[in-house]
Amino acid sequence: MKKKFRTACAAFTRCGTGNVSVPFRSVIIAGIAWSLIVLYTVQEQVPKNVITLPAQSKLKYTVANIAPQGWAFFTKSPRDPEITPYKKTRDGWQSLAMTPHASPHNAFGLNRASRGQGVEVAMLLSTAQKSDWRDCTDSSDTCLTNAGGASRRLANSTPRPTLCGTIGLLQERPTPYAWRDLVTTSHTTERLMILEVNC
Repeated sequence: MKKKFRTACAAFTRCGTGNVSVPFRSVIIAGIAWSLIVLYTVQEQVPKNVITLPAQSKLKYTVANIAPQGWAFFTKSPRDPEITPYKKTRDGWQSLAMTPHASPHNAFGLNRASRGQGVEVAMLLSTAQKSDWRDCTDSSDTCLTNAGGASRRLANSTPRPTLCGTIGLLQERPTPYAWRDLVTTSHTTERLMILEVNC
């Protein structure tokens, strides 16, 4: 047994020196193997393009099982629409948005209340209907001013609600970076929903 161990040790290391000698060919093969794994994983997760790898369609489900999360697991598209909550007061519409999360009033991200408001908005939207949305492409102030009455009454079951009373949910899409010099606003209004929320 000791003789076999010494033979194996002599083949891969300089016994007694602590140095490991790995053949250069093995390093190249391992590098190519990992490069192919990464290449197939990335190609499966990116949008459809002109590149097609050999046997890509056959390996599609294998790759999806190995790396199911995709890029969306780590990032959110900056082009996704944002929903900003407003409340109707005597002085007009007032923004209730607690974002951005890293702002000083949120203790630079340490206060997580702003994260909870996103869940609160999502819960209200899940109770409302798609027909409650009203298309509006004017400015946010114009859309809110001309919105009219609430389309639905809802109960807010959140333990610490931030949205109570006449609430306007304004869906806005961020202006693409390429158009930054063509428009004066950072967001474009798409649609609006007015709800009467009981807390």
